[in-house]
Parts: sequence; C-alpha cells; structure tokens
Amino acid sequence: MNQSIDVVDLISTLLDNEKYKEALNVPNEERLADSFKDNCWDLIPIILGKIQDDTIIIKPSLYGACEQLLTIVIDKSAPEEALLEFIEQIELAKNDAQFGLILPPLQDLLKKLSLKRGRSLEWCLNSISTYIENIPVPDHNLEGKERLLMDSDPNIRRIIRVYSLLPSFYRYFIEEISAADSKINTKEIITAFLISLLALKNGHRTIRPFASISVIRSRALSSQQTQVNPEKDVKLSIPSTYTPPNQQENEDRQYEENIKNCILENALQFVPKTGWTVESLSAGAKAAGYPTITHGIFPNGGGDLVHYFNVKCNTKLVDEMKTWPKTDSKDKVPAKFIENAIFKRLLMIDPYKTTWAKAMAVQTMPNNVPNCLATLLSLVDDICYHSGDRSVDFNWYVRRVGVAGIYKAAELFYLTDSSQDSTATRNFIASRIRDAQLIQSALNLNPVAAAPQTLTAAFTTAKNMLGINTLK
Repeated sequence: MNQSIDVVDLISTLLDNEKYKEALNVPNEERLADSFKDNCWDLIPIILGKIQDDTIIIKPSLYGACEQLLTIVIDKSAPEEALLEFIEQIELAKNDAQFGLILPPLQDLLKKLSLKRGRSLEWCLNSISTYIENIPVPDHNLEGKERLLMDSDPNIRRIIRVYSLLPSFYRYFIEEISAADSKINTKEIITAFLISLLALKNGHRTIRPFASISVIRSRALSSQQTQVNPEKDVKLSIPSTYTPPNQQENEDRQYEENIKNCILENALQFVPKTGWTVESLSAGAKAAGYPTITHGIFPNGGGDLVHYFNVKCNTKLVDEMKTWPKTDSKDKVPAKFIENAIFKRLLMIDPYKTTWAKAMAVQTMPNNVPNCLATLLSLVDDICYHSGDRSVDFNWYVRRVGVAGIYKAAELFYLTDSSQDSTATRNFIASRIRDAQLIQSALNLNPVAAAPQTLTAAFTTAKNMLGINTLK
C-alpha cells in the first residue's frame, strides 16, 4: 500500500496547498522515508519549479519551505547524483530566484565531494558563467562617464543582482585555496572563474564600470533573517541575498529620482546665465558628473527645472512656517501671517529674478500647467493650514483661491519692484489682503447668494493669471 504513494506528487500537492509543515515532515515519516530518498533526483526540479521571481515577497513561507526541502534532499541523496541535477537546473533556471535558491545547496554538495572537488567545481562554475552570459547585454556604445548611464538599464541591473549572489557561494572555496596545502588545480579553476566574471564573451567589461557595484546588496552577502508564518506553525529561514523584482523596481525608481534631483539642483546655478532651459539642464548634468545628454530624462525640459525649484521653495517655506509663533487673533486666517508667508516665498525667487518672467511663461505651456497648478495649490494650502485655518466649510475653497490670486498678483508686481528691501511688494501684498478681507465680509453677509459667483470669479481670475484660459 505504501509503495503506491508517489512522494514527488505528494510534496508537490502539499506545497501547492500551502501545507508547508506537512511537506517538511514527509522525509521524517517512516513509511515515506525510503521513497523520499529514492526520489530525491526527481524532487529537485519539482521544488525549484515552485519558485517565481516574486515568491519571496508574495509567499515567503513557500520560499522558505522549498529552501529547507532542498537542504533535506542533499542530506538524503547521493552527492554525485544531486550535483549533476543541480548543475542541470542552473542551466534550466527560469528566473533569478531559482538561480539564487540553487547556490547554497550546490555549495554544500561541493563541500561533501572534497576528493572530486576540482572537476565538480569546474562543472558548477561553468554552468554559473553560462547562466550569466545568457542574460542579454545591451550595447549602448557609451564611453567615459557616459557608461554610468548603463546602471539604469534593466538587464545591466539584473546582471548586477545576479553577481551579488555569487560572493557568498565562492567565498568558502577562496578561503579553502588560501590554505598552504590547497590544490593547484582547484586554485586555477577558482581564479579563472573570478576573472571571467569581469567580462562577457565579446570581451567588454560589464561590472567594474558601474558606480553601484560597490554598495549594491553588499549587506546581504552572508546574513539571513528568520520569518515565521503563524498559520502554518513552522519557522522558515528566508535568505536575504535575493531582491524580488517589485522591490528592485522601487529601488530603481528611487535611484533614477536621486539622479534627477542631483542634476536639477546643480542646474539651478546656471539659470542666471542660460535661463530655465535645456542648456541649464545639460550644464547641471555635467556638474553632477553625468554626460550632458542626460538632460533627455526630463521630458518637459526647462519646465521640470521650474517645477523642481517651486517644490524646493515650498518645502523650505513650510519648514520655516512651522517655527513661526502662533497668533492669538480670532481670525481664521491671520492677515499678518499670510502677508509674511507670501513675502517670504517671493524673496526665494530673488537669485533668479531677472529670469523669472521666462519661468512664468514656461509654466503656462500645456505640458507644464498640471505641475504649475499643483505647486501653487500646495503652496496656498500650506500657508492657510500653518496660519491656523482648520475649516471644513465652503470658505475653505474661497480662502485658498483668494490667497492663490494674491500670490500670483504679488509675483508679477515683485518682478517690477525696485524699492529697497522690496517694501513696495510687501505693501502691495498687505493691500490685496485687506481687499480680500472686505470680500470675505461680504460673503459672510450673504453667503448663499454671493459665494458661488465670487468663487467662480476667483477661479477665472486665477486661471487667467496662469494663462490656462488661453489653452485649447
């Protein structure tokens, strides 16, 4: 009766049904122990086949169970047979997660085969090299600092991820050949393999030029973390040497964002001379250590530079407003606070005052209007909020549209203001705020009749200031 049980099918079914504890207990059951040992060869591809690139994130318990099952397999099986199967599975691996899962048991098998280490190690290392060389490598024909851009290519970053899995695998053998009695043949095999990692078949070095190679995944070469699944009541060891695609995608996105911000920050120093243009972006890229063609990552050209500057200034203003003393005024939106905030924000334009008229023109272009509106509305909302406005009524909209209109009018006035310390601009802001307070008083007298028309007029005025009404 026991002989009719297909252990391979049983373990596969248990894994599919998320019964990981039961799957791990199969080798310990007396009635199944012999069958498990006899079928180790067939179990290896079945276990590896359960692993996809995102398994460690979506089903970490499955990943851990497969890892432990492979450890049991190499303990129960004949080392020579298991080694051949693992070598074949490296060549058949469908994703990098399977490749990474193979390396630890492969290392354990090679440790057991100490008498046949040279030839076995050569087979393993050749299979690893073949797997890496089969990853497509784009030929961008980049030279010098331009090669840093290759870091953003998906296949290049995949190669780096795969390379980062290898040190924990070959470290043991490097330490072994460092011993005085190490075999010359083994040392030559390891040395040749390490040298081959620095080049592909076409002879072009692919790893060393990358800026990220010194830091990427270095913290995870030898550490492990333990994860417990309460529902399955089994402790699983999850290796931290593999980074799933979705996590890597977030890291890639952040990496690209950091490059953009670095270029934009450096580009600001060239704005007084070359304006809010692609030329400033090219100069900023060069100053940041990237090729001038990197400006191509900014689809809106100078519009992206203006947007970056606005966001930066808004953030700086918020940090300053948090430190300002709170007023005891009964007004929901203290006039003096609004005046100070608008004036402080306008002064941030001062280093670029001579070019700001062009920046305003750039913001009215159709592809830049969404970012322009977003930063303006964010600015006025932050000003109202930090001034003490916590209202949730209709006037919430009226106040913010009103502040937006005052800011845009003051921005135009500021560009023509030549008074000392821009006192004329401050007086202009104070005057516009007083006008707005009179309008607010009128709204409070008859909010139902006056509010819709006033709000519509305020929005129309704001759109005219931004040039939106001229867009088709």
